[in-house]
Amino acid sequence: MLFRNISIRMACVLFLAAAAFVPAAGQGRTGQQGIFRYEIDERGDTIFVDEITPARIHPRQYMSRRDWRAYARRVHNFSKAYPYALFIAQTIRETDSLFAARNYTARQQEKYLASMKDELLNDFEPLFRQLTLSQGLMMIRLIDREVGMPPYDIIKKYLGRINAGFWQGVAKLFKGDIKQRYDPQGEDFDLEQLCQVWRYGEFDDLYLYLFGKPRPEIVIPDKFREPYYKSLEKNKARGLAAKKRKKKQ
Repeated sequence: MLFRNISIRMACVLFLAAAAFVPAAGQGRTGQQGIFRYEIDERGDTIFVDEITPARIHPRQYMSRRDWRAYARRVHNFSKAYPYALFIAQTIRETDSLFAARNYTARQQEKYLASMKDELLNDFEPLFRQLTLSQGLMMIRLIDREVGMPPYDIIKKYLGRINAGFWQGVAKLFKGDIKQRYDPQGEDFDLEQLCQVWRYGEFDDLYLYLFGKPRPEIVIPDKFREPYYKSLEKNKARGLAAKKRKKKQ
């Protein structure tokens, strides 16, 4: 129970540092739609042209029953951690773009983030309780992959150096390190392989093969299915509309 509570708090800080959630691009194969492309050869024949997704051939792997269990556990944890890492990465990029586009002052940024924190705590705490320590630590590694910045720097940027130092101390207690960089060729090689499986739209099939059921979907409350600033603007507009109705009455 202590491990789970610590992982929940760690995940909360990372989410709060990121800003408002927005829907990430869904996993799956992409393809072209619309007008067909074509070429006309020297004989006047019309040849339709299309691009086919390259086939990926995986080498046959021989693993013991124990290794398979460990691999299945890794895949399951990844299915929980990676969608959140994608949400956080997209949110950080959109939040930074918002602050830059509107030239927010430090005070305006602080006010925006403070409002967002309260909303996230209310709506996401029940979801955070479902994360395990392993999933929280894996999410930390994947955030660095997607953002190009270790979680320590993310927390320091949004919540200050003191908070970053505190959570680095908590991570160390549980054999984690939010300063350590993602290493796709070394320690994080297995995670990188799963990221590539996801990228090519093969993760759902892998999960179904291992567990005999679809991968679990990450639940995002409706209010966070768009950038947080849009939610604020809608609430403000509704408030103004309500005031106008009262005046008319």
